[in-house]
Amino acid sequence: MSLVIAELEINAPSTEQSFPMPVTRFLAEAEIHLNRGDIILSRSPTLASWLIRRFTGGFFSHAALVFLIPQPEEGFENTFLVESVSEGVGIASLKAWIAGRRPVAEIAILRVEQAGLDDNYFRRVRGLMLDHVKSGYDYSRVFRLGLAFLFASRLGWFSVKEGGRKSMRAAIRQTRTRHFRWVPPQFICSGFIQYGYVAALARQGEDASRVVFKEGLSERDRDGLLATTPEDIARSPKVTWRFVARRGWVHRVADYAEARRIISGVKS
Repeated sequence: MSLVIAELEINAPSTEQSFPMPVTRFLAEAEIHLNRGDIILSRSPTLASWLIRRFTGGFFSHAALVFLIPQPEEGFENTFLVESVSEGVGIASLKAWIAGRRPVAEIAILRVEQAGLDDNYFRRVRGLMLDHVKSGYDYSRVFRLGLAFLFASRLGWFSVKEGGRKSMRAAIRQTRTRHFRWVPPQFICSGFIQYGYVAALARQGEDASRVVFKEGLSERDRDGLLATTPEDIARSPKVTWRFVARRGWVHRVADYAEARRIISGVKS
């Protein structure tokens, strides 16, 4: 009897006291812990991540949106994200980011919780973003990298001139008006998510300003929305902090300060 009870306890859904928990278990129970439309902020030890964090003055360098959570009855058991990267808009696996012996990224999971933002709303957010998958970025790799370098240089200049919090908007405004009217998508991943949230609510005929993450920014300011950085989302009072994943473990967190402390490896 004791063996049966022990087996039931191992396979039982996690409770509040189960954190921190192994990434493998968290992913296996994704339908319990995650919602479609949750925002993923990430950072990695790569040069690109460091440069973006340096130029935008943020702790995180990338953002993605939870697109699908496991549905074994439909044939898939992974959590999928929609993101904007150098190759364009695409789908990624959360497991590929945080699982394995050497996870490629450290992440935070945030949620927007407001009255009226139901499943239909988040379905529309995901649909608007999915509509851009692999569209509009069919440039050669060399050309893409060249434009990315030029944009990074411009972003770096504005980070010195105007400060990290204003540099992204200034760089996007100048790039759109003076050059190719094109901004490398790896620099606007969080702006892409902001677009989805705002456009979905606007299409419902509702006040989209309540899902604008950056304080003081108008929902009609196209460049400003596009310039939303991971740091803007992280500091927004409109998000609820849920979890962080670091080195194979997932921790429940209450706020940005706690998330930074855990990801930085600082003991409480």
